[in-house]
Amino acid sequence: MVATITLSPIVKQLTSDYPEYQFQAGDVFSWSHHSRTITYINEASPAATAQLLHETAHAILDHHHYTRDIDLIAMERQAWELAVHHLAPHYNITLAMNDDVVQDALDSYRKWLHARSTCPTCSAVGIEIAKHHYRCLHCASNWRVNEARSCELRRYRK
Repeated sequence: MVATITLSPIVKQLTSDYPEYQFQAGDVFSWSHHSRTITYINEASPAATAQLLHETAHAILDHHHYTRDIDLIAMERQAWELAVHHLAPHYNITLAMNDDVVQDALDSYRKWLHARSTCPTCSAVGIEIAKHHYRCLHCASNWRVNEARSCELRRYRK
């Protein structure tokens, strides 16, 4: 019989330390400000533990919306910094900002932002002029993008 290893010990500690949040196992790691719920994939691995601390950091920081796409990148970095510098040491977990799990997560958001800001006309990088609306600095094209944090990015020329 194969033993199932879970995140139960750290989840129990977090639940005790942060009773204002709900912790629930699920298919993804996420923080919902609306329901005050941290969802986690219940598998014991250093990466899963890091992601759980990261989502808990979003909760502690009360992250719930962002105005510009670049603000989301800042929120992600803030959550990782809290997870690395405060939560991990508190729970005697080894985690550093240069660890692959942290940098891979931050890279995924950097790539997301770059894809959104790439002009569909000339492929230069544009700037966000309003929420989900970009303008190219090279050819002056305008386009809008969808939410696309967990689905396929779509860009629409105006």
